[in-house]
Amino acid sequence: MGVASVNSVRYDLFPTTVMTFEHDASALNQAIADHFLNHPRYARADQAERSDSLNLMDIVDETKAFAHLQSMFERALGDYCRAVGWRGDFDLAMQMFPNVAPPRHYVPSHNHVAHVAAVYYVHTPAFDGKPIIDADADMTDYWRAEEGVLILHDPRFNASLNGGWQHFARVYPKPGLMIMFPAFLWHEVTPHFSNAARLSVAANFTLTPKDAAAYERRLDFSV
Repeated sequence: MGVASVNSVRYDLFPTTVMTFEHDASALNQAIADHFLNHPRYARADQAERSDSLNLMDIVDETKAFAHLQSMFERALGDYCRAVGWRGDFDLAMQMFPNVAPPRHYVPSHNHVAHVAAVYYVHTPAFDGKPIIDADADMTDYWRAEEGVLILHDPRFNASLNGGWQHFARVYPKPGLMIMFPAFLWHEVTPHFSNAARLSVAANFTLTPKDAAAYERRLDFSV
């Protein structure tokens, strides 16, 4: 289940650091797709609503494909942290969860409760001739959403609805592509209308500096 060398690209959008990692990983993608398409838990009618209730980290020991994907995410996270200037040793809490999106499925605008978020694409509709990220579209194009794309919102969007602050970026997914960005960044996925399900794995990363004071790590607001 080898994966060829990674082509990574840094994008400073909005300004917010976003990185993409392209993998030649057809065998890995097929193994993940087989798992998603053949396991009954992903065929539930409420699968989309319950997707983040299953942490794929819990099954890495029994499913080699997810163990391999875990290591890919972790390598990319190291590159991302170096790119944004995070230095030092961290304790890492990580979640991976499945996205099995049938035709016409979409994901409303949201962000993640973590420090860094990522998506790895297993099977997607084809976008021939499109760039991986298009951040140059006019704001009027925002209202003409393309099919099956990931839209990244400018975090300054609400600063001015009548000024020059608003921008957005379209991400055109393809198998083997991983994208990583700050978890605070609002994003959405537009509906796709292909016959096959769109398959991806999302990940959340929460990093705690190992040299943080004890109270910073142990304070519990639940009591």
